[in-house]
Amino acid sequence: MEYSCSKDDLFEGVQSVEKIVSTRSTLPIIGNILFEATKSGIKLSANNLEIGMEVTIPAKVKKEGSVLVPAKTIGGIVSKLPSSNVSFKVSDKGMVKISYNESYLNVRGLPSDEFPVLPKIKEGRTYSIDPKIFSSMIDQTIFAVSSSEEKYVLNGVLLELGRSEMQGDNSNIRMVATDGYRLARRGEKISGQIGAGVKAIVPAKALMEVSRMLQDGGGDELKMTIASEQISFKFKDSYIVSRLIQGQFPDYRQVIPKGSDIKVEADLKSLLEASERAAVIASGSANIVKFEVAASKLHLSANTPDVGSADEVIEVKAKGKSGTQVAFNIRLISDALKAIDEEKILLELSGPLSPGIIRPVDGPDYVYIVMPIRTSETPA
Repeated sequence: MEYSCSKDDLFEGVQSVEKIVSTRSTLPIIGNILFEATKSGIKLSANNLEIGMEVTIPAKVKKEGSVLVPAKTIGGIVSKLPSSNVSFKVSDKGMVKISYNESYLNVRGLPSDEFPVLPKIKEGRTYSIDPKIFSSMIDQTIFAVSSSEEKYVLNGVLLELGRSEMQGDNSNIRMVATDGYRLARRGEKISGQIGAGVKAIVPAKALMEVSRMLQDGGGDELKMTIASEQISFKFKDSYIVSRLIQGQFPDYRQVIPKGSDIKVEADLKSLLEASERAAVIASGSANIVKFEVAASKLHLSANTPDVGSADEVIEVKAKGKSGTQVAFNIRLISDALKAIDEEKILLELSGPLSPGIIRPVDGPDYVYIVMPIRTSETPA
């Protein structure tokens, strides 16, 4: 095996697949990156048995072949190489010689025949999606995924395709995530034949890698294939395949309130900045911040005895019952505001024991539900 390529292409490829490599597995072989030299370039692969990824980079291949290289070693080397052409040559004994300028490094490689092959989904349904739309859908839901291993089914994002069962919902693709304290749902209408309803719970880790893969953007479409136990994503020269989470995702439709007592239209930037300032004080008291609507003003108040107090006031447009006060974990509010890329948001409240609703005034089909916090002042 012998080839040459640019350091920048090599670095980008190694950096992409290196994130997939497992560092805590009892199977040492998956701590490596598979390098395969073919006529079409160099294919780099990583597989942690839950998620697999392939990236192809351009190269001048003199001799085809394959070799495994420890991910930690090659990652450290490539990140420190100068910006120049890099040559790889594998000896008969498996030693990988990495040459650049007048210097070289030798790294001991391993035979590739025991490396687990990335599965290609043959029986599944394939969809073409605008990468910008899909990336946005991930960004607006993934932060609400549960990190608790006790709620394994909530460690992923529910992906639904097909007609929605909610009245007035025209979307044909939806993503939903919840950790039990909040819920984020994003819908979109995409072109093409979607067919009957398809539901899959995609691990958050897999979607994070898909989001990174789509950062380059471009005019290419994302190809997504869903089978009963696996899902794959193909974009440009990158391929990701992941196992699906098996289980019953909660019926999120039961969580979304049918109405609210008061609707507050606010400038997103102003509300986010006020939330982050109040959060400094609230960090010493379980992140509790009280939201109160009074006429055309929204008050965000926090009080931590050993730290201080805050009363942030922003101008808003309010319709409904004035004087409504609800306490929230301000971190959960800020997370949603950071995910919305619009100028105005709608905050809906219905009393101290009812969940709050955040959605953009204009823009995509997005709704965020956050549960209130009961305080000593909350009526029984």
